Amino acid sequence: METLGALLSRKARENKSKPYLYFLDSAISYEEMNEKADRMSGALRRLGIGKGDHVTLMMPNSPDYLYCWFGLAKLGAVLVAINTQLKGESLRSLIEASDSRCVVIGPECFRQYEEIREDLKGVEGVIFDPTGKGPHEGRRLDRFFKESSPLSPSEIPPLKDIEPLIITFTSGTTGLPKLVRNSHRAYITAAEELSACARLSSEDRIYSALPLYHANPQVYCVLTALVADAGVVVAPRFSASQFWEDIRRHRATAFSYVGAVLPILLAQPESPDDQTVPATKCFGGGAPKEVYEAVSARFGVEVLELYGMSETGTWNTLNRPGRGKPGTVGQIRKGFDVRIFDDEDNELPVGKIGEIVIRPLRPHIMFDGYYKSPEETVKCSSNWWFHTGDLGKVDEDGYYTFCGRKKESIRRGGENIAPYEIEKEVLKHPAVAECAAYGVSDPLLQEETMIAVVLRPGKRVNEEDLLAWCRERLARFMLPRYVEFMEKLPKSASEKVQKVALKERGTTSRTWDRLKA
Repeated sequence: METLGALLSRKARENKSKPYLYFLDSAISYEEMNEKADRMSGALRRLGIGKGDHVTLMMPNSPDYLYCWFGLAKLGAVLVAINTQLKGESLRSLIEASDSRCVVIGPECFRQYEEIREDLKGVEGVIFDPTGKGPHEGRRLDRFFKESSPLSPSEIPPLKDIEPLIITFTSGTTGLPKLVRNSHRAYITAAEELSACARLSSEDRIYSALPLYHANPQVYCVLTALVADAGVVVAPRFSASQFWEDIRRHRATAFSYVGAVLPILLAQPESPDDQTVPATKCFGGGAPKEVYEAVSARFGVEVLELYGMSETGTWNTLNRPGRGKPGTVGQIRKGFDVRIFDDEDNELPVGKIGEIVIRPLRPHIMFDGYYKSPEETVKCSSNWWFHTGDLGKVDEDGYYTFCGRKKESIRRGGENIAPYEIEKEVLKHPAVAECAAYGVSDPLLQEETMIAVVLRPGKRVNEEDLLAWCRERLARFMLPRYVEFMEKLPKSASEKVQKVALKERGTTSRTWDRLKA
């Protein structure tokens, strides 16, 4: 298989002036993208960056982000994709842990970098793009780029597709984020198979408003468009009010999502234009059955819900077009084996909830381990299976259902409760927009169940009525004891609900207690 650099070069020869990247009012062709990547690789090479070097990129969504990534790929260097919201000790520790020789900083992130640069060890070069003023000894990205020329053929290093391409970070909900390193083969294979399974073609345009430091837009949008000879539309940031306008303006036919995106779009005021959006499909993770069906009914967009992790080749199951099953994450992707295990690694029968475990059937299509953390790599591997830490189940037709994080499982009086089972029933209530179920400490039962609920605009329901709704749908041991209505749930940059923060917060003066009531 080709490396990313070789793939981009070939696609530029084949597609020439065809637009590849759309950003705001700009359309950048395949040829131009490749030329800019070549020029960036030359600039980085003259800075001393070479094969195997790690380079931190901390920049908001822009064409420059892709010029840098693709330029590094051509050099055989490794992109370290940093969350643009990080600052202070968290930012410093992750840059150092990644062994980055160089950092590329966007103007919006420069202040965060300035706060840590005197304490930062190991970084030899800095490229930045703020005002160009100040005491920092760095290189302006625009000037650095324009003054550089592409690599000569003799400067292009030999490179195999199994060599590392990128480092991303886990969410870090149970400690410091782990560094996940993936090869060229892992990322490109994932993109090729998503393109095939989602039936994408050269006529498609894939829209993403998610930050480019995440695997979702990297693989599902940027690389999937590249392998399909399609176009990719990158928005500067997510905006619910701008979302469909962008889709229409760029005639995007597909888009990717994470958990909160679809509910946010559904919460927007209905419009007669809802059925006229050019997008016909979307793919991502975090769409419960009700959301899945509501998006299809209101917007005419087919939801291709999938499941995966950056460690496991970014996606492992998918609902295929025309045969999706709402509420599930679809069927297994070619090249992987997915099972449901109990705590002793025994496979569970159909319908039983257990841990999702995964192994590849081909080499180098999963991550090659947590960078510099062999003990963490070993910890997640048992009996030759990667243990995801996620709960799930499979039905008789081979469709898998995601049931939440194993570590988030609520242990109540000897019963293990999957938060997902509670959340999916609460979310069926017409007044509920979002719900998070989690355990809070209890001296008798070990944990009691609490739900944090966000209501839909203009809708009302009280705690007693919501509990009555639950009582009709949940087993007695699963009934929430505590209910708290919130304006919003705490979330990560990737819009995942931060249940650790909710658990630490516990009950408050605003929390309703079923037993006391």
